[in-house]
Amino acid sequence: MKYLFALIVFVIGAYFAPQILESKGGPCQAFEAKLSGDIGAQNDNAGLLTGLASSISNGELGKRIATREYEKLPAGLACVRAYYTLGTDDIHL
Repeated sequence: MKYLFALIVFVIGAYFAPQILESKGGPCQAFEAKLSGDIGAQNDNAGLLTGLASSISNGELGKRIATREYEKLPAGLACVRAYYTLGTDDIHL
């Protein structure tokens, strides 16, 4: 029973961690913020543009990228998985 409880706590923590770490309201917004930060670290001008785009899209861009990469998952879970597994080099638009 205690292992099941620990597993549930771990899964819930893994789901909400991106939102807390990025200070965003949802997993897709957190994924967008992570991508924007990664791109900004590589190129200042591109980082400015992606930061502007992510502030306007409010999670839609992250949702589209994540659901394209992980088609069989619901959007929220796809964004969480993308947050942990996808980098800027892994995304194929």
